Amino acid sequence: MITFPLPLNANWQRGATVTELTQHEKDWLLEPNSLTAKLKHYGRDFKVQVLSEQEFTLDVEQQYLLDGQFKKCINREVLLWCNDQPMVYAQSWLPVTKGMQQQALLALGNKPLGDVIFHDPNLRRTEIEIARFDENHPVQQVIEQPALHLQSLWGRRSVFSLAQNRFLVAEIFLPEAFIYQ
Repeated sequence: MITFPLPLNANWQRGATVTELTQHEKDWLLEPNSLTAKLKHYGRDFKVQVLSEQEFTLDVEQQYLLDGQFKKCINREVLLWCNDQPMVYAQSWLPVTKGMQQQALLALGNKPLGDVIFHDPNLRRTEIEIARFDENHPVQQVIEQPALHLQSLWGRRSVFSLAQNRFLVAEIFLPEAFIYQ
């Protein structure tokens, strides 16, 4: 049984400093625009499956990434599907505030976060960090039918700013994702 939120502890590095990436991997990992839009462009039958959405206390690293602005956030974990395959496991840490814009983020349901935030001209993003998640990492649990040989997975994260609030988004590319094809 999976316990949410999944820990995303990894050796996160600034994306621009990782030299082992192919150009194709860079195109996916360092995509500055909406990953949702890119998935919709390359795949068919895009959908969001909500795995978990609950309030949690941020750990020390998360508080640091979010400038200590909040101690509690809503943790939202989803799978992004295309072509009837889970492509991306995504986790976001959204602050609980009374702002109307933030309330819209907290009431997404099965709508993708990317469809909401990337339409706002005030959206700002920090530099994208990337990491590899090995075959033993807990994120491997979200793969319903693991391949005979599990593979390490690429992931990315960044902090967004919108309406004076910061929120953290991490995305892990699952084995069927376009980044590996």
